[in-house]
Amino acid sequence: MSSYAASRLRATHPALRTSHLFTVLMLAGLLALVACNREPQEKKAERQAEHKEGEVRISAEAQAKFRFATARPQRVAPVRLIEATATIAPDPARVAHIAPIAKGRLARVSVQVGDSVSRGAPLFEYDNIELGESVGDYLGELADLQKDLAHVEVSRKSWERARLLLEKEAIARKETEVREAEYRGAEAAAATRRARIARAKEKLYRFGMIDEQIKALSADHNPPVHREASYTMVRAPIAGVIITREGAPGEVVGPEKAILSIADLSKVWTLVDIYEKDLAKVRRGAPVEIMVEAYPDETFRGTIAYVGDVVDPQTRTTKVRVEIPNPQRKLKPGMFATVRLRVQAAPGSPLVLAIASSAIQQVDGQPVVFVKKDATTFERRGVKSGLTMGDLVEITEGLKGDEEIVTAGSFALKSELLKERIGEGQ
Repeated sequence: MSSYAASRLRATHPALRTSHLFTVLMLAGLLALVACNREPQEKKAERQAEHKEGEVRISAEAQAKFRFATARPQRVAPVRLIEATATIAPDPARVAHIAPIAKGRLARVSVQVGDSVSRGAPLFEYDNIELGESVGDYLGELADLQKDLAHVEVSRKSWERARLLLEKEAIARKETEVREAEYRGAEAAAATRRARIARAKEKLYRFGMIDEQIKALSADHNPPVHREASYTMVRAPIAGVIITREGAPGEVVGPEKAILSIADLSKVWTLVDIYEKDLAKVRRGAPVEIMVEAYPDETFRGTIAYVGDVVDPQTRTTKVRVEIPNPQRKLKPGMFATVRLRVQAAPGSPLVLAIASSAIQQVDGQPVVFVKKDATTFERRGVKSGLTMGDLVEITEGLKGDEEIVTAGSFALKSELLKERIGEGQ
């Protein structure tokens, strides 16, 4: 069929013209879809061409903003880890065992085991037999003082009359001297009585009475006041936690038996057994790490306060006391703990590679550092860490030793790396 005939056929058959147009549109759509599918691949390829995987680029301005700092790894003397198990205990110097200072009958106890108390808080009250006797003695001394003062006044007047009579030569000088001696003796007796009253008053203070109560004794002779005064309230000598309680109301108590124990747990301690061969490396004031099962993700820190002077002949160990700050009272007496001491290795041991702990970040659950490649490019490098030595961390794998490591600003690099990962996944 000639082209002229074909043209005439399409002109005369609209169905053929519509089919041709549909075919053209389908072809155009397929080409657009292919183009769209290729575009992300091309962009991703372009980004990968800019820098290698694991590299991060950050401008000099951003580095200044985040205060970037770099340093080369150090070669330092290695440390050795001494690990031992121990038990947390209260510091005996911070535990108060509280007993009545006199015999009596327990009236009531105001606290329970586990209660926190402040200094001066009321703990327990008891009917103090000795206090009742001391109140009687004090009142008796006050009554005798009144007699002594009356005697002083009488003897003073007698002496004054004798002096007037002596001036008129109506009395012998010897009589005057006798009356003066009587006056001086009465004054001395009154002074002695005041001293005895002061001593009786101090005893009342020791039993817990205060000035207002003592004044009430001397001003009011009502029997109920005296009866109440024989009860002694014992107060907390220190702030802390009640760790033991003994006795019940009605029980006879005395100085020989403690009713309560208060422990100040803001600082606790533990004893660690150190083998004889390690004693030369253990020093007072050295830092110690403490771990307990109750807080598996937390490390407590203490210091060596005492190194024992005696070696156990059976175990060949010496006791080392570690003091541990415990401001939040997380560490409880009786807890089992793992104690780690870091000591210097033997002289002559090879040096180890170490970097600042601030240089290490966690990416995908693995420790990494960022190595500076040029002014704006940093490479992520996986490492294996060893012991911590203060602010330094031993690196056993991943570094050669001559690279520049980001020590300040590594978290910003980690954030940029993760941000790029998210962008690539879209």
